[in-house]
Order: sequence, then structure tokens, then C-alpha cells
Amino acid sequence: MTLKHKGSVHSLKFWVAVIAALNVLHLWLFLHLPNAGAVQFWMTITIHSIACIAPFWMLADWFVKRGKKLEWQRWMWLFFVPWGFLWYIFEKSSNHGRDPR
Repeated sequence: MTLKHKGSVHSLKFWVAVIAALNVLHLWLFLHLPNAGAVQFWMTITIHSIACIAPFWMLADWFVKRGKKLEWQRWMWLFFVPWGFLWYIFEKSSNHGRDPR
């Protein structure tokens, strides 16, 4: 049995693995920041900035696209999961012309 939702491109296991791997990488970069060279330092700052700003973009994109009634959806808990916005980009945002529910 695959854990795909209707209209989903990838399985739930895939997204759990991707988000967990990115969180491990993010944590490793953050913990090694004091010993970082210039390239690793700026890469860590960039990755951290993306992980912090993108969830706000995800919610803004969702509410602006809908334009109608603003109602909270079950998947929006991903706002609180670092790198959870990637699921939105590839699963919800890629459903052009369809109702993204």
C-alpha cells in the first residue's frame, strides 16, 4: 500500500525522508558554524534564511491564490516544520488549474 494522496506526485514516505534529511543537514551546518570557512558560513546563513522565510511565503501564496474565504487546511501544520514548505511547492503549487485542496 502506497501512502499517496489523491493527485499527489510523491508518496508520504518520500516527503518525510526529504524533510528529515534537510533538517539533519541544516542542523549539522548550524552546529559546525563556529569552525566554518567563509563559503560554509554564507551557505549556512543562506540555507537558514530560506528555511525561515519560505514557510511565510507558503502561507501567503496559498491565501493570495485562493482569494476567497481564508480557511485553515490540515496540511498547513507544515508551516511549523522546517523545510515542510517544499511539499507545498511540489505538491500543492504544481497543481495548476485544479483546486489545490
